[in-house]
Amino acid sequence: MKNYTILSVLFLLCLITGLSFAKAQAVKTTDSLLILTNANVMDVKLGRFISGKDIVISGGRIIALARRGKKWKGTRVIDFKDKFIVPGLIDVHIHVTAPYQNNIENTYSHLEYYLKHGITSIRDPGGDGLAQLEAQTNIREGKRIGATIYFASFMAGDWYFNRNIYLRTKPYQPWEQLIVPGTNLDSAMAVAKNFGATGVKLYHSFDRVFLPKVVAAAKRHGLKVWGHTMMYPATPIDVVGAGVEVLSHVSMLENLTTDTLFFKNQTLASYKDSVIANLDISTFCKMMKKNKAILDATLVVSEERDPWVFSLLKRVHQEGVEIAAGTDKVVGITRPYPVLLDELNFFVTKCGFTTAEALRAATVVGARVIGREKHLGKIEKNMDADLLVLKGNPLKDIMELANIEMVIKSGKMVN
Repeated sequence: MKNYTILSVLFLLCLITGLSFAKAQAVKTTDSLLILTNANVMDVKLGRFISGKDIVISGGRIIALARRGKKWKGTRVIDFKDKFIVPGLIDVHIHVTAPYQNNIENTYSHLEYYLKHGITSIRDPGGDGLAQLEAQTNIREGKRIGATIYFASFMAGDWYFNRNIYLRTKPYQPWEQLIVPGTNLDSAMAVAKNFGATGVKLYHSFDRVFLPKVVAAAKRHGLKVWGHTMMYPATPIDVVGAGVEVLSHVSMLENLTTDTLFFKNQTLASYKDSVIANLDISTFCKMMKKNKAILDATLVVSEERDPWVFSLLKRVHQEGVEIAAGTDKVVGITRPYPVLLDELNFFVTKCGFTTAEALRAATVVGARVIGREKHLGKIEKNMDADLLVLKGNPLKDIMELANIEMVIKSGKMVN
């Protein structure tokens, strides 16, 4: 009986201790709450701001969009006084590393610059994989500050790397691979996946027969499939038909024309404009929509060389193809705002997008590009707390994205 009493007491002590520990843990969790109140919150689905909701953040995630004024114990409250909150921006096409012998401090400088200007995530589809992985790891672990990086294993055929005369002298790596008929595709994709790549960037020297096999292998291994709109010899129709999920560069749709005069340097701009105006893009757009593929337009890299890209993207957009915001640039960190804002401004002023549609391109559509649509791109319960607080309304002027009150990354204030 005595032993039974001792055991009972011990059990009760353990139970009390456990309850106390659980209570302490609950208090600790509650104490970490951050409440963002009195702001206009962007609903990307509706394309408008909503008021009367507080954003409740804990552990780097949004745990509730609560009725304004609801009481929470042990919280930190920030009153934004009618400012505007949008999801953190995503640039789906940035190169932040040199291909070889990268200076990692330059990479960190650019990633920090992007973050402080509201770009909380980026996709780098080609560069120094070791540097990309290092930056990705250190930023996720909080050792460095910057936009989260999602990178690719760059893949191309023999003509691209060697021009059929054995030009390549450097060894291939998990982040840069030679892919030809006869390559063990499952092995190549496993190497890329195990290295930490989010997707593969299919670049050049793929034909319409081989390309679908490469795409299928990548998807078997859970890799996103990204690539150029033209893969030489694979045409834009071949590329989207093969199942590539994200196609880069609207300018490459020029390859839908068979007019050889169009491709000559001395051809008048007015003639090129007329060719583009009459370009049949209907089949391409129908296939893009059927496959739920995304076009990474990159207008800013073509604006001077190919000014017809604006009218072409406008037509693609009118056809209902999903467009993501990418720039294909690394811009000096002294620039007053990232070039992504120029891309979005072009969407609105030259390509027929509403401001809400432009914001979608840099948020929810961008999240789909990197396979993070369940975590990024929207201000909803269970989404990552990557947020951009603005002084003005970007639905009235998209350039208000440069007028920043605060950036929040994983629930932490950046500036």
